[in-house]
Amino acid sequence: MILGLSMHGRGEDALSLFAGMQQAGMTPNEVTLLGVLTACYHAGLVEEGLQQLDAMPEPRIKHYGCVVGMLDRAGRLDEAEELVAAMPAHPDALIWGSLLVACHAHGDVERAERVMLRRTTDADADAGDYVLMSNTYVSNGRHGKAVKVRRQIRRNEIDKVPGCSLIEIDGVVHELKAIPANSIR
Repeated sequence: MILGLSMHGRGEDALSLFAGMQQAGMTPNEVTLLGVLTACYHAGLVEEGLQQLDAMPEPRIKHYGCVVGMLDRAGRLDEAEELVAAMPAHPDALIWGSLLVACHAHGDVERAERVMLRRTTDADADAGDYVLMSNTYVSNGRHGKAVKVRRQIRRNEIDKVPGCSLIEIDGVVHELKAIPANSIR
């Protein structure tokens, strides 16, 4: 219920329900706590979200991911980066990706470069990370750096999986795939 309210823009109601749950002596599970963080995210209640994360006995990676997104939305990238650095578990690709998206959204090229350095050091950076870094450079007028990143993708033979969509027409499912521009003849 808490997660449902959170996802439908009723963060205050979700938090009220959570408070009632706590008053009744119920112990929340990790899904409930994710719902609480999601409520804080959607309602813009950053301080409440940070308090909830601190109160969790063993936050999971998805809880950290939600808080990174919440801090991004509030423009608090310093705190987001500090949170990722202080996580007890090794940040996964989604956490780093969230931070990279935040850097792009806020035009923070230097932070994006630090994140990419960590991603490439961990050797699990994918084509999406490189494309996002390239786009971050372009958005900030650093076209030369963007070209270097695109060359690095080709040089390292990093595959970018084309996007696809499915649509059903008259009971038949059709798959639509994006065709890379360099393969069109």
